[in-house]
Amino acid sequence: MEKVKSASQALVAILKWASAMLQYHELLKIVNPKRAKVAEMNAKLAVVRASLKEKREKLAAVVAKIDALEAMFKEKKDLMESLQAQIDDCYKKLDRANKIIAGLAGEKTRWTETVAKLTNDYTFLIGNCLVAAGMVAYSGAFSAKYRQELEEEWR
Repeated sequence: MEKVKSASQALVAILKWASAMLQYHELLKIVNPKRAKVAEMNAKLAVVRASLKEKREKLAAVVAKIDALEAMFKEKKDLMESLQAQIDDCYKKLDRANKIIAGLAGEKTRWTETVAKLTNDYTFLIGNCLVAAGMVAYSGAFSAKYRQELEEEWR
């Protein structure tokens, strides 16, 4: 560089430019394969990202379907619990109704006997009323002593 500097100042600039180009060329020998590799990897990355995006969309669709199915499952489960509660309530009411019917079976027998007795008593009602009226008329509001006195007067 000293020899070129002593010869010409313009030549120094050309020498610096040529040596920089040689260094640039040597660096490009190292960097260009790496740049090609980066471009290749970026292409692969774009393919992988597209595939990932597609897979994420499919996953989102599956997750949405699962959420819809879970909501439907919860709704059906609540409906089942409600229906089961209604069934249990109906069984309790049916059991109570059977107990009432069983309890009223004895009442039926008693009522049947009461109706038979009242029917029998009805046949004797007129005679019983006549006897009761005679008894009331005879015993009435007067004491036995007063009635005895009346009998003696009429005789």
